[in-house]
Amino acid sequence: MDKKKIIELLRDDMRGEHQAVIQYLAHAYALGEGEIPGDIEEMARDEMRHFDWLADVIVELGGDPDMQREPPDLSIEPPSVQMRKDVNLEQQAIDQYRDHMEQIEDEGIRRLLARIIHDEVEHQKKFRAFAEEFEQEGEPEPEGEDEEVSERLADILNYGVRHEYTVILQYLYHSFVADDWELKEEMERSAINEMQHMGWLGEELQERGQQPDFNHLEPFLSRDHVANLKANIDIEDEVTQAYSNQIPEVEDEEIREILARVRDHEIYHSDVFRDLLEEAKERQGKGSPAKKPKAPEESDDEPKAPDVPSIGSLRNKRD
Repeated sequence: MDKKKIIELLRDDMRGEHQAVIQYLAHAYALGEGEIPGDIEEMARDEMRHFDWLADVIVELGGDPDMQREPPDLSIEPPSVQMRKDVNLEQQAIDQYRDHMEQIEDEGIRRLLARIIHDEVEHQKKFRAFAEEFEQEGEPEPEGEDEEVSERLADILNYGVRHEYTVILQYLYHSFVADDWELKEEMERSAINEMQHMGWLGEELQERGQQPDFNHLEPFLSRDHVANLKANIDIEDEVTQAYSNQIPEVEDEEIREILARVRDHEIYHSDVFRDLLEEAKERQGKGSPAKKPKAPEESDDEPKAPDVPSIGSLRNKRD
């Protein structure tokens, strides 16, 4: 099989991982706090690692990572029904990865897909156990069922969710295609921080009985690092101003504090991106090649990914 076909198969796999991340987060948020939603968020982080690993292989093969997703099921159903949907989604992933392993001859890629399948099988077991627990012991009450939230507050929080989701994709892509190790790491760290923001805002919505708007704007995706950094600065400056304008409108003190903290993080990102932009322009002006990304030494040949902090359930972990 030629590289082009392998890339297309792996791009299909990326879309499935992206779908799973969003679907699992939606189901975790709907359950509120507790052991089971925490376990579901851990599985969402596993899927994000798979997404990262697949993107790295695609870039190594000379391809373009796919930042689109298959449609997640975001319908509102009893928790047991949601868990059964997740069982089925895992089965689809397992079947697809096994099919791709049969088609791909490259042993390194086959080993990676086998590693991912191992996670998916374990996820499926957990989702099946959760479904059985809810069916036997009764469905928990929906998170925030009795809460009231103004339309304006919901708009403010959903604006943040959409923005954070957009820049997560944008910064991850810029990390995937970066040919400078410092830039690659900084874009990945920034994306991880934006994941935290999306979790904070999304959980505040869900706690008030509002399902977060898991849609995003069009991310700026290119392989021109100078253009990417300029776009990142622009979007950070824009959202910083938006959050600053929104904070005085919010009466809830906890949400004001969250928005202020997120805004201050965005200011930090913008400052870091400005420094990186100057370095990228200097390299470009000198015509010198960028520093090639070089992964840290690994103790074995299993794919590695940075530890991703919890995307949600961070109510007492914001310091």
